[in-house]
Amino acid sequence: MDKKKVINNLIIANLIIFLLYMLGKFSIIHEFLEVILLVIVAPIIFGVFLFYILKPLNDIFVKKGMKTSKAALLTLSITAFILAAVIRYFGEYLVVQLVQLKSLILTYIDRNQIAEFTNEVINDDSIQSSISSLCTGIINYISLLVTNAKDIFDKGMMLFSNVLLIILITFFLLRDGHNFKNIVLKYCPEKYKDTVEKLLPKCDDVLSTYIIGQAIVALSLATMVFIGYVIIGMPSALLLAFTTFILAFIPFVGFFISMIIPYIVATIIGFNMLIKLTLLFIIAQTLKGRVVVPFIMGKTMNIHPITDIFLVVGGAAIGGPLVAFCIVPIYSLLKLIIKTFIESKDVKIPFIDKIKKV
Repeated sequence: MDKKKVINNLIIANLIIFLLYMLGKFSIIHEFLEVILLVIVAPIIFGVFLFYILKPLNDIFVKKGMKTSKAALLTLSITAFILAAVIRYFGEYLVVQLVQLKSLILTYIDRNQIAEFTNEVINDDSIQSSISSLCTGIINYISLLVTNAKDIFDKGMMLFSNVLLIILITFFLLRDGHNFKNIVLKYCPEKYKDTVEKLLPKCDDVLSTYIIGQAIVALSLATMVFIGYVIIGMPSALLLAFTTFILAFIPFVGFFISMIIPYIVATIIGFNMLIKLTLLFIIAQTLKGRVVVPFIMGKTMNIHPITDIFLVVGGAAIGGPLVAFCIVPIYSLLKLIIKTFIESKDVKIPFIDKIKKV
């Protein structure tokens, strides 16, 4: 009987894999999944992220006796004001640093060699024909952009609608987030209610610890790197530190990715800057791994670094930066859910039951 069950399960698994493979052959399925990802999944992910970032401030207003709707509106208004001030104050400075970084790279290129090479190359007939075809291609591309102005407008409207949707999701989570537990328990089977009631606060704690902790880690890392850049004399220090802050939200590998541009700049400047940058990278990574992450994140996530690396790299390969950003908390939630149900004995897994008997 057990062999028949195994064979049936294998047949079902193979049929599911074959079905997924065949669905992947249809382009309309890819387009549908892409729309679902961009229009629904991405705004929900960023909305939940903003919710947990702003939740401590919103809780302060609620504890002061303010209604949840007014507290959520005030929290979003303060956040919008702070973001506008930051963009207004640092935006122009970041643009100036970007221009300086570009001019620095151009300055360290030997223009004389490029000019000599260009003069030799232009005399070749094949190169001249290639240049003319390139110019024709550029003209065609510009005309294509003009004709596709509607597509550009549609993408702009999609971006605006996504931002608006993120704000609305964040607002309703701040306003009605306290009712989420009751809604889940209302539709939960009676058999699992006690377990789910214990599980939901743990899941909330995991998400809150990860998102707020990751934001603090990213800010701390960017601050350390900025101070280090100023000390070693790295140009465009604020711009490079801002890049580190954004990419540091991707666990573990984000900091390594953010160091690619600084290493290119250091290579252009010279060997001494390369040595200084390497020392800065080692110090910042050591402080992050030994002090910042253990102090802020604690042992809530309880994930081995190797598992973290495989999750992020695999998630990035499958779904890009968005999946790499959210794969670690999703893994932690699944791990917590499975562990909680197994310990509560609401779900029986024969393999685990046999191990416990041994």
